[in-house]
Amino acid sequence: MMNRTLRIPTTAAEVQKAVDHAASGEIVLLEDGGHVLAAVVPPEVAAAGADALSAAEDAADRLLGARLIAELEAGMETTRLNDLRRELAR
Repeated sequence: MMNRTLRIPTTAAEVQKAVDHAASGEIVLLEDGGHVLAAVVPPEVAAAGADALSAAEDAADRLLGARLIAELEAGMETTRLNDLRRELAR
């Protein structure tokens, strides 16, 4: 897969050019003032990125859950929901 860097498109034709390159399998980086700000990517790259992000979020959730369970088992102080509601209503 090739990479290409273009300046931020300012016309519809330039946007279409970026889309065409992405459709042919290229990753098109959009830059402004020498800084990459965005990318136009093939659908497979977008899907892989979304899948990777979802997997990372799932792993973070599992880690947080395991930590909370460990804290509860170690005697972490808890509050009943009704008690919390009464406290917040004051």
